[in-house]
Amino acid sequence: MRGTENRRLVLVAHVDGALTNSISETLQAQQYKVVQACCAAEAFKLCAQNKPSLILVDLFLPATATRGIPSTDSKLATEVLLTARRSDKAVQGLGLLNRRVSLSLCCQAILDGFNGFLDCSSNSLEQDLTERVAQSFARYEQMSQSRSSSLPWELLDSNTIVGVSDAWQKLLLQLGRTAMISDVAVLIQGESGTGKQVLAEAIHRLDPKRSSKHFATVNCAAITGTLAESELFGHCKGAFTGATSNRQGYFRSCDGGTLFLDEISELDMNLQPKLLRVLQEGRVLPVGSDKEYAVDVRVIASSNKPLDRLVANGEFRLDLYQRLKVVSLLVPPLHERLEDVPLLVNSFLKRYRHYYAGQIRSVDPQVYDILSRVKLPGNVRELENIIRQALVLKESGTQLEITDLPQELIIQAASRAACPQEALIPAEVAEALGRMLADGQVNLSELVESFEKTLITQAKGCWKSTQSELAQQLGLTRRTFYNKLQKYSITP
Repeated sequence: MRGTENRRLVLVAHVDGALTNSISETLQAQQYKVVQACCAAEAFKLCAQNKPSLILVDLFLPATATRGIPSTDSKLATEVLLTARRSDKAVQGLGLLNRRVSLSLCCQAILDGFNGFLDCSSNSLEQDLTERVAQSFARYEQMSQSRSSSLPWELLDSNTIVGVSDAWQKLLLQLGRTAMISDVAVLIQGESGTGKQVLAEAIHRLDPKRSSKHFATVNCAAITGTLAESELFGHCKGAFTGATSNRQGYFRSCDGGTLFLDEISELDMNLQPKLLRVLQEGRVLPVGSDKEYAVDVRVIASSNKPLDRLVANGEFRLDLYQRLKVVSLLVPPLHERLEDVPLLVNSFLKRYRHYYAGQIRSVDPQVYDILSRVKLPGNVRELENIIRQALVLKESGTQLEITDLPQELIIQAASRAACPQEALIPAEVAEALGRMLADGQVNLSELVESFEKTLITQAKGCWKSTQSELAQQLGLTRRTFYNKLQKYSITP
């Protein structure tokens, strides 16, 4: 718990020193303690040293002191705020504007975590500053003293959404804020298996207006033609062969709730203008009917293909793309959030504990290391399947060990650790080692050592480099590299 004096500490970070001094004097007259920064580098240091409760930051804060030259984007300002919130999630952030900015930039800043803005060119700056700072500290105190200080995603099921990486935390902050705006369409993009549907469900559960209503998922790749139109908008009895009764369709059944359109990039081109019309007018026309029905549905769409590229190639309508991406969320692939692997593994162990007759009480740290080294094109979904397989095939013990993982993962991890250039790993070596593991000729530690020795020897023969350069190419420090040469009696 920070002291009372720190609860009134404000960090003012702006490229304009005169403006920073003016703001500081106003705040100090109100008995606030103030620290100043003219660039992101100084702001990061002050956040770590002083732990402010409120940050007033120039949205165009430069990386380093540049004699009054502002930055061209707002990324560093966002990073300053996120840095302060790593130690205290209640920290408030106000963006300082002293020139015209676009509405889209302000919206993005809100999604990134800012609580509001101050117009530094306003004639009433002093009054606005006093009021907004007082409001910010009141909100800070409320969040600090109440259980409601939990950020939105912290109220979600910890078995479905976990992560501590910066990329994941930033996404969840955007998700929480997006959920509060109940009537905007959302486009979630990311690689296959990154958890787009889980995030769509989270937005629905956090939506104060729609969480108690229906949530439905439609896989656009699985429906085509008349069937797709009927699935989405409904049909009347006799509208086509097989239409033996009236059907509401997903839009009407989700009235007041949320409809998740998965793989929207696969939606039939003939159906795209009809979907656009529903999004624009909020009305659906069932197949075979001449009566329209008003609907209030939040649409969340997802795609593992870059829709902007499909639009450029004429494979997706531009107007529909623009209508869907009022808010756009980009889900990071697993290799960009490796810090989350242990949390994900333990989450899956808890979820699928009934797959194993025993009880898993711990995880060998080498399991995390291997899962962080290998390529998992299926991302979180593939990681989940690996853990499920390990539990199904595990025979005994209370610890998840590397011997419980699929053999191909172990071989891949060893090869990537010893030699980042896969072309230097002969196929026959990998096959031989795979047979050794399958036949039980050596234990796993001996197998890994044999594999490592083989690869270092091969790399030494293939690369015409100095020892230091070779160590760097292998991803090792010089000391580690020399120790391995000595361990395996490899002549330098």
